[in-house]
Amino acid sequence: MKVSSLPPNSFLSDVRVFQTDADGQLSATIGSDTERIAQNAVDSGSVLVVDFQHGQFASIAIPVLQGSRVICVVVLTSKSQENDPTLSGVFEAWEPVGVYDELALQAGFFGSMERFRNVSSFVRFEKGSGLPGQVWDRKRSVIHRDLPNHPGFLRAAGASADSLSAAIGIPIASKVYHGTAVLISSLKTPIARAMEVWDVEENHYSLADSVCLGFDQSLSLTPDAKVEGGASLMAMVAEAGTAVLCDDVQKIFAGRDADAKLPETACGLAIPFYDGEQLTSITTLVF
Repeated sequence: MKVSSLPPNSFLSDVRVFQTDADGQLSATIGSDTERIAQNAVDSGSVLVVDFQHGQFASIAIPVLQGSRVICVVVLTSKSQENDPTLSGVFEAWEPVGVYDELALQAGFFGSMERFRNVSSFVRFEKGSGLPGQVWDRKRSVIHRDLPNHPGFLRAAGASADSLSAAIGIPIASKVYHGTAVLISSLKTPIARAMEVWDVEENHYSLADSVCLGFDQSLSLTPDAKVEGGASLMAMVAEAGTAVLCDDVQKIFAGRDADAKLPETACGLAIPFYDGEQLTSITTLVF
């Protein structure tokens, strides 16, 4: 699956979801760089960040695990800094290191943000500490908003210097935790215009966390908002059992008031998280 459209000011140039077969191979023919990155993420079961053209642009591959098997891979690709020097955004892969319960940066793409790169290269996060460690501890995606002033975002000074506004950490785990993928977004060139984390309940989906970066505020949901029924992006994931892309704005913005001002076009990405075989939460990014 490939994203249908992206807004002109998006940090991204492409969003794709690659399904795997029973043998753990991509259903797609391996031909492009993006497909090779996705297959490498399947083989390693880890987040991969791959730089191209000496840091001009990059892809991040996020594997989704059910039990011990990678069922799909989400690949986000940035635009080129060469074509747009104003781009501001970050991809990061954090993984456990050493004999202690700590996470270290394994790979990252920072574009021209040297200060933020330098800070990130040396910092370590314990379980429950900072965004990567909170994802590890809570076993679901975590959002930090207003980064320059967020008490739990330990690199706030660097975020302020580089105009970074919001971040989401996404777990690479099922029964075993492998790492955290982090996407850090600016208001000017957002990675996603909205980010949401939904807990999967027995008869509904409950909003655990959200941030809106580029839509009318009438589309923002109150904490603990609930969505029932099958006409939603989350229901599509539950039915498919894998990550999905969708351009139906009614499903993407399910649960809003009837008078909410829906955009004419949008594309939603929904990523499931499994605890073993059980679907427990869904992360949505709206472009």
